[in-house]
Amino acid sequence: MWDRSRDGDAQEDPTRRTVLGGTAAVAVGGLTGLGALAASSEPAAAVEGDPAAFEAGDAPTVTSNDGRIESVYLSPALEVSWTDFSEGVERVTLSLAVGSDAGVDEVYREALTAADPAATPGDVASVGAPSGDRSGAVSDAPPDFDAVDGALAARFERADATARGDAVTSETLSATDLPGGETRTTTLDVVFRADVAGGSDEATVVRTTTVDLTVENPAGDATAGGSVGIDTA
Repeated sequence: MWDRSRDGDAQEDPTRRTVLGGTAAVAVGGLTGLGALAASSEPAAAVEGDPAAFEAGDAPTVTSNDGRIESVYLSPALEVSWTDFSEGVERVTLSLAVGSDAGVDEVYREALTAADPAATPGDVASVGAPSGDRSGAVSDAPPDFDAVDGALAARFERADATARGDAVTSETLSATDLPGGETRTTTLDVVFRADVAGGSDEATVVRTTTVDLTVENPAGDATAGGSVGIDTA
């Protein structure tokens, strides 16, 4: 199980926040102001759940003689809520990005709309009203976009973050030249953003989680291999 002690509520490294804050410059059309919570009193939005639950066997370490991390999987499931939207909500845009010192890649970006509340565009696996247990589960009922105070739950298809851009890739995460008996750690930021808009009302909320991926090259002639899986299921 991955260490979640460095969730978005904890003190964050300014260097890593700088990387995420520069997303718009790294990828045209990317997330503007990534890594910063847009402050607003009325209306407001909130996110329940973790952008990704991190699991890779028993520990966030890949043991491999060739030093390779082949894949990093994500399948987030979250609940987005809004309050004080006087005319209800017209659109909720959900984005998720992964960043390292090598840059930031956008993994997901999908818009859910009141025009078709049950639609599951692109990488959205399911969307509906929240189940009520704060788990990110999706009920069979569609979300009520007309609600002044409302919420929706969305689950995304599993995606390999290393295949979604040029920054967080198998090559940048791997350590093929790692000497025997040594390790190398890469810190990844997973950032989820929800933009809620309806009538003249808008609100944005951002959640972040940070995880360390460690590659270990065992000493001697030990051989092992594997890939990293990141799942919320």
